[in-house]
Amino acid sequence: MRDVLPSEKLLRRIEWVNGFLLAVMTLGAWALFSIQMAVGVFLGGAIATASFQVLKWQLGRAFGTPGKIPSKGGLFASYYLRFLGTLFLVFVVMYYGWADPIAFVVGLSVVILSIVLVGGVEYLVVSAKRGDS
Repeated sequence: MRDVLPSEKLLRRIEWVNGFLLAVMTLGAWALFSIQMAVGVFLGGAIATASFQVLKWQLGRAFGTPGKIPSKGGLFASYYLRFLGTLFLVFVVMYYGWADPIAFVVGLSVVILSIVLVGGVEYLVVSAKRGDS
């Protein structure tokens, strides 16, 4: 067995699982339902993934330099600008009816699902190594 993954490897695994889930869920929506559902899943997943990538960049920039404490105001402002940008994109997609609402929400949850899956696997690996399972 292995120890807990370093943070960069864990983040790359979450990103990989996120891309895989987005592709599988988009193709599944297309095959099982319609192209409109597939577009909804894809748009939701693309918006959530973009928001996650911007958050990763923001936190890396804010906390990347050891010994440098980020300013609370700048961190707060950049976080809420990202949030408002994501909210604007969600509003535009829903207002113009580019996606089915249910499929869109499914797409928006792809990042959370990938974090839960990777975290669950890591928990099982650590538990198995300790012998707690």
